[in-house]
Formats: sequence, structure tokens, C-alpha cells
Amino acid sequence: MNFSFSTPHSGACLVKLWASGRYGFSLPKKVEITGPDGVTATFQYHSRKVGLTAELTNRTLVRIAIAQFLQGDAGERRGEGHVECAEIDDTLAPFKGTLTQIRPFAPPPPPPRVRPSRIMPKSAAGRATCVKEAA
Repeated sequence: MNFSFSTPHSGACLVKLWASGRYGFSLPKKVEITGPDGVTATFQYHSRKVGLTAELTNRTLVRIAIAQFLQGDAGERRGEGHVECAEIDDTLAPFKGTLTQIRPFAPPPPPPRVRPSRIMPKSAAGRATCVKEAA
């Protein structure tokens, strides 16, 4: 899932959520935030909750990662344009600003396949028909 958010002091930022599993429910989850200056900060989430408590939603994880990013808790600088991975602190208050989801362009689906019905079957074009003559 891709999101964007805007802050008054740093401008527009891009957020990518990487979740494993078929539908994105499996752990660990990774959130990459790219600032307007091109620096990318990475946050990972491993659930530490034990018991029957509800897990955090993907959107909530993104909001918490954004709050950590804005506080400057992104870990150590590893190289040019990338910040080392930090753990998402689920006790932190989520980001309260507007979060816009970016949906990728998807081409229109192909037209439905039409099959001939049994009542009026498709005529065989180019196939010779045998006609029995009465003797």
C-alpha cells in the first residue's frame, strides 16, 4: 500500500507499506518513508502482544511509523540517502494529519468471454453440412 502525507516543515513525503503473506496479514511488516530530500527511513513491526488482543491495522502502523519519522527516531544513517531500519514503537501516538492513499493505475479488465448457448448453438462457418437425400 502506498500513501503520501504532507508536513509544514518538510513538505510531501511518500510512504510504502510492505506486508508479507498472501493478503498482507502476516508479520513482519515494513514501512518505508521517503522524504522530499530523497532520504528513505525504514521501520519494521513485529507484534510483541501476547494473548487475545487485537493486532494493529496496516493504516495504524503507517501512522505510527510516520509519527516516529517526524520525531526523528529513524535509526542510524547507513549510506547515501538511506537510514537504517528501526523498530516501530506501538506505544507511540499515531500521526493525526491527513494520509492520502495512492492507488496504482490498473488497466481495464478484458471483455468477458462469451460462450454459445445450448439453445441456439453457434453455426459452424466453413464446415460442410451433409444433407441426406430421400431415395
